[in-house]
This record gives sequence, structure tokens and C-alpha cells, in this order.
Amino acid sequence: MSRRIKKRIVEKTSKKDTIAFIIKVISIILCLISFIYVIRHYHNFVIVKFEFLLYIYLIAGLIFGPLFYKYQKNYEGKNFKSVNYFASILIVYGTITCASFFLANEYLSTNTEYIVVSPIFEKHESYKRSPNSIVVQIEGTKKEINIHNYDFKEISMYNFAEIKIKKGYWNFPIILETKLSISK
Repeated sequence: MSRRIKKRIVEKTSKKDTIAFIIKVISIILCLISFIYVIRHYHNFVIVKFEFLLYIYLIAGLIFGPLFYKYQKNYEGKNFKSVNYFASILIVYGTITCASFFLANEYLSTNTEYIVVSPIFEKHESYKRSPNSIVVQIEGTKKEINIHNYDFKEISMYNFAEIKIKKGYWNFPIILETKLSISK
């Protein structure tokens, strides 16, 4: 081979490497933003069981894993480790898929709102990461809700919570507002 042909081959592979690196950096940044969004919505707004989120992660990994498997194996060669590859695919694309699930649930919803009145089962002060929280039952599921508008002395006086809920696109309820009351 002549020097020109070798130089062109090297230039093409370096362009491919640069594009692959840019795509990886963008997907990692998108993954971090999506992870923060998913954690925030899972704990505060949307009523979804944790097992459902695990299914979303697993399905996203099973969809995106085989798509990029051949390319990644050819790219890394003998250093390719399939366990590390599938773990990173599950984390990155599962998180992005969960965030898109929450976004679609919220922004494509029918906007029909309703109010659920539930007894307060537990009251917590400075529990986990929230200043005040209560445990209520919404549609057969016990859910911990962060309460920022009330201090704990006020929360301890109330027995019921009026929760304003909107049905999401995927039929998962979204908590819009919480008001506390002494009786129904």
C-alpha cells in the first residue's frame, strides 16, 4: 500500500473514533440528567411501583444491547467484556428510557384532574431526604409524599390528606398538589 492510502485509512478511523467518542459523551451527559429527573419524579410525583421501573430498564437493555453489540465488539476487539457492556447499556439507555416514559406520562396526559382523600398512615419529620413526609394510600398503593408547605407541628394535627391527581398518558397518576385536613 502506498502512503496516501494508509493516511486515508488512518484519517477515516480517527474520524470514526471522534464521532463515537462524541456520541458516548452526549449519551453519558443525557444519562446523568435523565437519572436525576427519574429519581425526582419517582420519589415526588408519579405513583409507579419500583418493579415497573426495573422492567423498563431491562427492556431498554434488551432492545439497545443487541443493536450496538456488533459495533462495540469490533471496536474493542479482544478487550471486549460483554458483562461490562450490557451493564453500561442497561444503566445508560434504561435511564434515558425511564425519563422519556415520565416525560410522556406527564406531557401527553389528558389533563383530567381529580381529588383523592386519604387518611394519613404515618408522619415523618426529617425522614430520608425530605424535611417532612406523610404516607397515604392512593389507588391501593401506599405512597410517601413529601410535604414542603407545612411544618411538622402542623402535620401532626391533621388526619387526612386531599391529594390533587392527574391521570398520566400511561395511566399512572401524577401528584399535583397536597392539602392536609383534620376530617373528611
